[in-house]
Amino acid sequence: MAEMEDSERKMDDGDGQGDKMQDKGERKASGGRKRGVPNYQDEEDVELAKIFSQIKPQTARAWKTVVDLYERWCTMTGKPIRDERSVRNRIAKLNQATKVLSDPSTAPTHVRSLHIFDRSARAKRLFNTRDGRMLNIAVDHGIFNDGRFLAGIESMSDVLKILVQLHPNSIQLSPGQAHLLLTASQAAGCPVPALILRCDVSNVYTAKFPCLPFCELQNENIIEEAIRLDAAGVICTLLKLPEDAPGAVEIHKQTVRNVCTLRNSCTKWNMPLIVEVLAVKWNENKDSFVLETDMSITAPLARLACELGGDILKCDPPVNIQDVKTILHVCQPSQVLLRGSDKGDEEGMIEDARKFIEMGAAGLVYGRSIIHHADPAVFTRQILKAIHGD
Repeated sequence: MAEMEDSERKMDDGDGQGDKMQDKGERKASGGRKRGVPNYQDEEDVELAKIFSQIKPQTARAWKTVVDLYERWCTMTGKPIRDERSVRNRIAKLNQATKVLSDPSTAPTHVRSLHIFDRSARAKRLFNTRDGRMLNIAVDHGIFNDGRFLAGIESMSDVLKILVQLHPNSIQLSPGQAHLLLTASQAAGCPVPALILRCDVSNVYTAKFPCLPFCELQNENIIEEAIRLDAAGVICTLLKLPEDAPGAVEIHKQTVRNVCTLRNSCTKWNMPLIVEVLAVKWNENKDSFVLETDMSITAPLARLACELGGDILKCDPPVNIQDVKTILHVCQPSQVLLRGSDKGDEEGMIEDARKFIEMGAAGLVYGRSIIHHADPAVFTRQILKAIHGD
């Protein structure tokens, strides 16, 4: 019995199969995938995608429902029974396929249905439908009530007239400034970029750490506000402060609650939910925060955002660029946007942008790197080329 239980726990050799067999003890002498179990066929992928699209699993219980429904179908059709890990890995692989295809429209329907822009009409406006990628320019810094962030964005009307002419896929704004996007586009004679609406407000970004940190949703009907403003997506932050920071546990709870509240409303209105994953640590003086770069902290936080139901995750790039693969892996099947590198040299930033996309990022987010650039148009064209190609 112990040997059989051990056999059940063993998984595949990296192909994501991990399949059950009637004779669970039969396997290769060296371990790896069990003998006699075929690879997934198109018919199985179609059924998996159909079940996934119907259930849209965000919790462990929902994933169990997906597996149970799929197992019932396999029993009826005589297909091999697969365990939950195999099912999750297969869906993740199908989802990943849409990121690397140069033209996702050529992918099989069951593959396309797993990408967010094929599950939401609004999401089609966020991503380039040719390659499923996005350049998002964030200019919502004024919401964080710190004068340092206002440099270059004092007049949002003027800023937006410039930005819309750069033709990003989306622009990120707060509710009070969002209406300017349409007027700026009309004044410049440009198509209106997709709007991503900032839904929360926080005081943890200030130069000095506040005595009572908070991060709250702006109002209880923020998704209805997003719809009124014609937003194609909404964004909120999932925060993790140092354990010894005042209010660290409470603010983490607040941001978890924010994500869950928005997830419920976004599901109701079919609004794509973007979760900004942000872990911070003390600076040397221990009076304000800098970005946390420890993967043992940032990767689990990104996974939490995925588990809570983020359709798209915005993450800070790790110090070691190879760790991008870890972030992308733990976040599947959510799409991942990476904050653009802020290296001092422009060539390094462009090269990092190319690498992030080649490694599977769904897009990049830039803000002050574009706003403060001496020639925003030239720099943005280079970024767009790195994301979308020629």
